[in-house]
Amino acid sequence: MAAGHKEANFSQGWGIAALVVAMVVVAFVVAGSIHAKTYMAPTNPMTPGSEREAHGPAAGAEHAAPAAEPSAAH
Repeated sequence: MAAGHKEANFSQGWGIAALVVAMVVVAFVVAGSIHAKTYMAPTNPMTPGSEREAHGPAAGAEHAAPAAEPSAAH
């Protein structure tokens, strides 16, 4: 071996790197499919707690304004 010359094997670790990249791709695919199945846009009227429910027209007597309370006698 010549002085100052170092031979190295730079091909080590590519299997682990490929495994990590494959795991990241699988994680993104799973997250994307879960998001596509469960996401509801904020403007969707079926969204629980949406602002549309709070600002919609009153439907029936249960949403009517309460009657005026009589003043208490002192």
